[in-house]
Amino acid sequence: MKKYYLPIFALLIFVGCSNPPQNDSNRITLGKVQGVVEKGANQTDIMKALGAPNIISKDRQGRETWTYDRISQNSDAQSSGFYFLIFGSSRSSSSKSSKSLTAIITFDDNKSVVDFAYQSLEY
Repeated sequence: MKKYYLPIFALLIFVGCSNPPQNDSNRITLGKVQGVVEKGANQTDIMKALGAPNIISKDRQGRETWTYDRISQNSDAQSSGFYFLIFGSSRSSSSKSSKSLTAIITFDDNKSVVDFAYQSLEY
């Protein structure tokens, strides 16, 4: 029975140090916005591709305007558990980055895109 402890322990360390998969199905990217939003596109296609907007308002001419405002933060942390087992001290590093995407889409009375603008920032 003792011969099974080391492989089980190694497997637990490996699984414990892995990152879970990210769900990107609802993520809005600049590429999605550029690929879907164009003059003449309808609200249904925009909603299917980008999801619900953060803000729905009307401009001065009474046209419906959708605003998508998304902020995401990525944090990468790396730790060397194997290094800890051998040398008794741990090594770790981390980095953080943030992305912001704002898209403003204006529709006419027929629910078609008449104007749009977007801005993407990474910091």
